[in-house]
Amino acid sequence: MVLLVMPLTVYGSSKNGPEDLFYYSYGDKVAIEVMPGRFMLKKKPEMTKEKLETKVKACLENTDFDWFNSDICTVSTNEERVDEAILQLLPDSMIESARRVYVTLSDRNRFKDYVSQKTLGFGLIDQMIIKYKNGVNETIRDEIREKFHLTEFEKHNLFETCKIPKEEDILNVSNRIYETGYFEYAYPELICRVTFHDELAFYPNDTYFQYQVTLHNTGQTFNGHSGYVDADIDAPEAWALTMGSEDIVIAVIDEGVTSNHPDLPSIRQVRLDGSNFGSGNANDPSPTGNNNHGNACAGVIAATANNGEGIAGIAPLCKIMPIRIESNTRSPQIADAITFAANNNANIISNSWGFKNDTYDSAIKNAIENAIEDGCLVLFAAGNNANNNVGDSGVVTFPANLKINGKLTVGASDRYDCLANYSPIDTCIDIVAPSNRAYPTQISGENLDMWSLDIPGNDGYNPCPSDQFFVDITPGSTLPGSGTNYLSYTGHFGGTSHACPVVAGVAALILSINPDLTPQTLCNVLKSSVDKVGGYNYINGRCNEMGYGRVNAYNAVWTVCDTTTVDHTVYGSRLVTGCDILIKQHVVVPNHTNFEVRARNSVTIKGLFYVEPGGTLEIVPHRPTE
Repeated sequence: MVLLVMPLTVYGSSKNGPEDLFYYSYGDKVAIEVMPGRFMLKKKPEMTKEKLETKVKACLENTDFDWFNSDICTVSTNEERVDEAILQLLPDSMIESARRVYVTLSDRNRFKDYVSQKTLGFGLIDQMIIKYKNGVNETIRDEIREKFHLTEFEKHNLFETCKIPKEEDILNVSNRIYETGYFEYAYPELICRVTFHDELAFYPNDTYFQYQVTLHNTGQTFNGHSGYVDADIDAPEAWALTMGSEDIVIAVIDEGVTSNHPDLPSIRQVRLDGSNFGSGNANDPSPTGNNNHGNACAGVIAATANNGEGIAGIAPLCKIMPIRIESNTRSPQIADAITFAANNNANIISNSWGFKNDTYDSAIKNAIENAIEDGCLVLFAAGNNANNNVGDSGVVTFPANLKINGKLTVGASDRYDCLANYSPIDTCIDIVAPSNRAYPTQISGENLDMWSLDIPGNDGYNPCPSDQFFVDITPGSTLPGSGTNYLSYTGHFGGTSHACPVVAGVAALILSINPDLTPQTLCNVLKSSVDKVGGYNYINGRCNEMGYGRVNAYNAVWTVCDTTTVDHTVYGSRLVTGCDILIKQHVVVPNHTNFEVRARNSVTIKGLFYVEPGGTLEIVPHRPTE
């Protein structure tokens, strides 16, 4: 590794090898190393971001930019010519600093694949933080400034900052300055992001959760794309309160669900005799051929979370009732399928299907109405027949276009919190949920890029079949192409077919907290807890693009969270969460136990706490960062 980015003055020279990289922190050496493929740039304010990015791309073809603020960015590349690129960029008078990004050895050893950790590591610019020891006179300070070429001093309450020439090695300079013995500390300013810790959020260890931007969008790269931070449903925050209940059952009327799928075992399915309304065995609602659509919908709702493989469903403790239909299933059987779900105590019926023609079928309408009367929330995907990019707003067809209390029609938003290009603009739209942005026939470079379950083995969407459904995806290609049981998962799902089970999953979380909600009340909770995104004109709370808005799981579950009451003396460690928390009497916190209270809004205490030596008590109203 070459540390020196340009020929340096004697004050910037370094004889240290890669194993010797460090900076001083109160006298201790903090060991660091260069992060492969990353460097940090600081430009002058007069230079635009676009111009800087153009200059970098002239040096390196494969680059991603993460802007720390308006003038500082981290450049990531898979090319090895980082030092060469720095040498080319540094002489530019509009570039103030160009230096490598580093990681502490402790962080490197803590993370197995530290290179892929986008938020790991810190960058350096041309600035140092220094604090002189008491008694260091101005003469000595002047000598140090001159010897080490220090300029642009800025006083702070406890320390000061200064700059060195951009051609010099700031690690070497800051270390040599500290070693003069005149400083309490002297080190390069470490540029890294602050993390606002959401202590109640839960992030599962599923292999492909990092690509599920619907659940948690940090602007991360997935399938070659990246979106806007927080253009998601805030699932980890919602999971702090509930991950579902096995008493809540979601019927998925679709192409079938695999029995004992690695990420959705039969113990978490309600597989019933008579649940196949398509061809084949009437008692087996499993998919056939490459017909994975039902698996993908079911996985979005309830795939097992935190099991070290696959994806995470939105309501991973709830159960799926697979009910199989086919593209040529006739309307009487479809009506029977809806009634079958209701008669077998499904709480929610998710339908990512509809008719191509706008034909009303009274038997299906009647079945939907009866299911709602029996207490089922019924959801339908709005369809994918729009091409908003060219002014074609599409149309919502039957049965999604039925306006019935207790039924929701779900459109799709995209990774930028705007309307997905294929999602219809219609008065029937009630709500939207994140999905893929567009199809490649509409916008070049776009495709199905949502993640879910696949038929294990070579059937289904992974490997990619030769099918018109998968435009611009090479037949036989795999996504994912590695990981435990990787052929049981797919990164090629999307459309309003994906958005509908997203809302179904959020509805399941709500019912897990309050199972007594009626379908209409559940609809009202979902509509009232949305995010009004996209910049559209919401009139009386809704618009034809997004309905009432983009679903937000966190807002929804806390909406139905009532006051949690602690009305007895507590012995042993305990975590109490709730929207509002009432502590009615005295609480004893014994030795070696921890009593924690996390409330979304307020904590009311009417008793006293007795915390024994070695016990800990923590009480905070909880409002997560946006």
